[in-house]
Amino acid sequence: MKTTTKILIVLALILGLCGYMTADVYIFAPKRISTRYEELSSADIPEQLNGMNILYFSDLDYGTFVNEERLNALVDKINALSPDVILFGGDLYDDAASFSDNDSSILSKAFSSLKASYGKYAVYGNSDDRSDEMKAAVNSIYAASDFEVLNNQSISLHKQSSGSITLVGLDSSVNGKPDIDAAYSTVSRDSYVITICHTPDTALSVPADITNYFLAGHSHGGQAYYFFGALYEPEGAKEYLRGTHTVSNSFTLDITNGVGTTKKDVRFLADAEVVMYQLKHTESAASSSASTPSSADASAS
Repeated sequence: MKTTTKILIVLALILGLCGYMTADVYIFAPKRISTRYEELSSADIPEQLNGMNILYFSDLDYGTFVNEERLNALVDKINALSPDVILFGGDLYDDAASFSDNDSSILSKAFSSLKASYGKYAVYGNSDDRSDEMKAAVNSIYAASDFEVLNNQSISLHKQSSGSITLVGLDSSVNGKPDIDAAYSTVSRDSYVITICHTPDTALSVPADITNYFLAGHSHGGQAYYFFGALYEPEGAKEYLRGTHTVSNSFTLDITNGVGTTKKDVRFLADAEVVMYQLKHTESAASSSASTPSSADASAS
């Protein structure tokens, strides 16, 4: 094979790869939603909740790029996973989107069709807090679709039993007013605590000795991530933009990439996702040692 022919083949392959990557970034990736699976294990998780599945998604950003078709595909995906509990991390509408009664009807119908046997919960995002009119529209959608808003408050999550974990919901630090003292005021130190807040950087302000896991969104994982920077690096996600982090050498901050897009309808190295967490009860070190005979006990028997 001639050298010229080899060069042309290599150039064709490079151009083809570039074309595929460009098509993926602008056409396929924004509509592609993956499922990420995580296990939350702790002795503080009651045995009665062992195996409970909690689905978390955030940043729908409806109205600019995400339309009814993409919304319905998301609903079908979530329902196919059969979660026990659904958590939504805020931003129903895109910050640049207008909203109408028809939009509210579409969103109410879609969120009503999400199925979860043990509850559906949400926190506010910065877009939800952008005006009184938007907040009223968002609240109307949640009320119509049986989503309970956790705004600077906590609840006990249980499964037809006395055993429970605690969900703490905080307002967004962008446009909202997180009140951490109020949210944690009735939280027991003996409970496993999952905190939900739209803005990742708020994790720096919560009590590390009480919080076990912190769920956030807002940044879309940068939406298009270039290693040295990202397309989307919003206020409220300056310290923590994407991925998982250990905060204060204590609890895990987990930032979802979200399911929608903003500014531009593109995704690169930041796939849209829903996250399924499975709770797992583990034995504490004390109970394990108490239940395991020592060598002295074994020889005596």
